[in-house]
Amino acid sequence: MPDEQITLLGSDPECSILWMQVRNGKPQMKCVESLLRPYEYPEKGNKVLLGDVSSALLKISGPHDSVEFITPPTFDEQRWGLGINSSELKIKINSYPYWGFGLFSSCYLNKVELNGSLLKRAKLIFDLVAVLGRNPWEPKISFFWEKATSNNNKKHQEKWLELLNYAKKSMEEEIEEIHSRYLKIKKRASDSRLFPPNWNQKNSENSLEEVTKDINIAKQALHDQNAAGLKRALDRAEAKLIEADPLVGMQNEELVGNEDSELLIIDEIPFVDLVNEEE
Repeated sequence: MPDEQITLLGSDPECSILWMQVRNGKPQMKCVESLLRPYEYPEKGNKVLLGDVSSALLKISGPHDSVEFITPPTFDEQRWGLGINSSELKIKINSYPYWGFGLFSSCYLNKVELNGSLLKRAKLIFDLVAVLGRNPWEPKISFFWEKATSNNNKKHQEKWLELLNYAKKSMEEEIEEIHSRYLKIKKRASDSRLFPPNWNQKNSENSLEEVTKDINIAKQALHDQNAAGLKRALDRAEAKLIEADPLVGMQNEELVGNEDSELLIIDEIPFVDLVNEEE
């Protein structure tokens, strides 16, 4: 059994080590020449119980290369180690039973090591908890869990909550940043001095209304622990803010045109001091 102590968030800024309780051993898959393959794969290989935690990690970790076993399974389908390399994170998963000699699928664990930026690690963990619908740090049998991981349940919970709270705070800041931009653009969109030629103020107002809806959707998605939904809502809001901003429209008028259109003369644009203007 491993004897590593839990790495606290501040001790290694590029790595997080987490212990996860496996509740379901399925899906059953296959290791063929050290590569993870579906159980139905035609070539011969060793059977492996991937488990609900590792299966969820594979789904939410984004595009990645072939999943390769660092420690291939042998006769014990629960004991193995594999690596997942994506463009943003490197993930290592070690699996082994911690009670019952591997006879019970709910009594084995995954030790997961995440290497990459703190924000990416935190958001991955945020997504994982949402996908699993449970707290992965809560063990089936506390005594043997603590013995296997060399830490008590409170330490495990603290480690997880540090990452979860960091992810939540960063997403709250993303929502606030969009809201702050919304307020500034809304103010500009009501100032006719900034309107470029043929500016459609009504369309700008409609776009701003859509932004408020998307901000509310993002807030609800955060409440529901739906990071993907939050990102989609903020991306939509970002696009609508560009449409609603008369300064962006002015830039487009300068850069985009044809030979028959009149040139926008910079000297004729009224000067507005936005820096010293009251918020």
